Amino acid sequence: MLTEDGAPEMSLPVTVHVVETTRRLEHEWGPDELVWDLTPIEDGTRVVLTQRSRAEGMASALAAGWHLCFDVLDALLAGEPFGPIVGERAREYGWDALNSGYARQLGIDESQVW
Repeated sequence: MLTEDGAPEMSLPVTVHVVETTRRLEHEWGPDELVWDLTPIEDGTRVVLTQRSRAEGMASALAAGWHLCFDVLDALLAGEPFGPIVGERAREYGWDALNSGYARQLGIDESQVW
């Protein structure tokens, strides 16, 4: 079970399929498949996350959510943690604008976004 910190309602079963230490992690999280690819770069590590969601119409919302998760991670790594952003609190950090922006980038009709 994987639980989003501060959001017990987000507890979903996890099945790990591939682990390549320091390089790749593939797993299911609830109905979705996630692939984390890690590549060493000069100043650290590039992380590329690919999520294949079975929830139709969620691409921009998921991208906005992960965007905020990476903002939290960046702050933590910079020594300036500000804690998790979950639920309605995400709106205080620009989730709505991110959701709309990702919808435009992905060619999704904004009237259809979650």
